[in-house]
Amino acid sequence: MILAQLTALLVLLPALVSAAIFPPDTKVKSLDPKGFRRAMKANRTAVVAFVAPWCGHCQKMAPEYSKAAANLHPLVPFYAVDCDEEQNKRLCGEQGVQGFPTVKVFPRGNQGPSLPYDSGERTSNNLIRWATRSVPNKVKALPKIDEISPWVEKKSDLPRVILFNKDKKYPLLWQVLGNNFYQKIAFGHHSDPEGKSAQSLGFGPDGKNSKVLVYAAGSNEPILYEGMTKYEPLTKFFRSVVNGTADLTASKRAAPLKDEL
Repeated sequence: MILAQLTALLVLLPALVSAAIFPPDTKVKSLDPKGFRRAMKANRTAVVAFVAPWCGHCQKMAPEYSKAAANLHPLVPFYAVDCDEEQNKRLCGEQGVQGFPTVKVFPRGNQGPSLPYDSGERTSNNLIRWATRSVPNKVKALPKIDEISPWVEKKSDLPRVILFNKDKKYPLLWQVLGNNFYQKIAFGHHSDPEGKSAQSLGFGPDGKNSKVLVYAAGSNEPILYEGMTKYEPLTKFFRSVVNGTADLTASKRAAPLKDEL
C-alpha cells in the first residue's frame, strides 16, 4: 500500500512542481496539446511560455509572467506548457523549444507565425509592453467627422462598429476586439472629446463621452450599443452580430452603461 502511494506521488510530482511555479491565484492557464490547439484556433493574440519545473530562470520569471497575465486579463490570454511532461514533449519540439523558458506570442493564433520574446529582462512591465505591441492593429482611425460616411459605405459588406470617445487613440480593448473579429466586423475609431460628432449623428448630448455605434451589413443607419463596454459583454454582442441574432433594427438612443472605454 505504501509503495503504491509513493509511486502515485512520484507520478504526480512533476505536475505539482509545475503548478508551484506560478502563484495559486494566477491567470496563467496550463496547456496540454489539445488545449494548445484549442487556444490557437481562437485566432486571438495569446502569449505562451514553454517551461520546465526545474528551470531556475522559469521559476524567476513565473511571478512576473503571472503579474503580466493578471494585468492583461482578459484581453490577452497568457498560457504555459510544461515541457517536462511526456504528453507535451512533441508539442515543445514542434515549437522549436531548445531552452527554458521559451516565451512566444501568437498574434492571431494559428493564422500567422509566432514571435519569440525579444524585449530584454522578463519583467511584468516588459512582458506587458511586448504583448500589447504584438496585437495586430485592425482598427481604422477616423479623425475627421466627414471621413466616417465614406468608410461606412466602403465597408458595407460587413457589419461596422465605431467607437466615439474623448481620447485621440483607441484603447487596447478596442484593438483586441478589432483583431479578434477581423474580416467579420470592420472596426473604426473617432475622437469626439466634446460629443459633438455623436450628437450630429443623432446620439446625444447625454453627458457620456464614449459611445459605440453599430451599422448592420448593407445599412448606413447606425444604432447605439446599449450594453457595458467591457470585454465579455462586447464579445458576446459582436458574436451575435456575426451570427445574425443581434437586433440591429431599432433606433437606440439610450446612453451606454458605465464602461471601460
